[in-house]
Amino acid sequence: MLKIRRMKTSFKRSLDRMAKENQKQFGGGVPDCCKMNRQTNDRPRK
Repeated sequence: MLKIRRMKTSFKRSLDRMAKENQKQFGGGVPDCCKMNRQTNDRPRK
């Protein structure tokens, strides 16, 4: 049981480190690709 707990905490720490690096690199906002299609949605429909 101790090995599983160590693996779980190690995995969680690595995910936290990746999340922190991604936060620094990309920011915490909505990605630009999600906003990109909004301009096409505002066109009048036929």
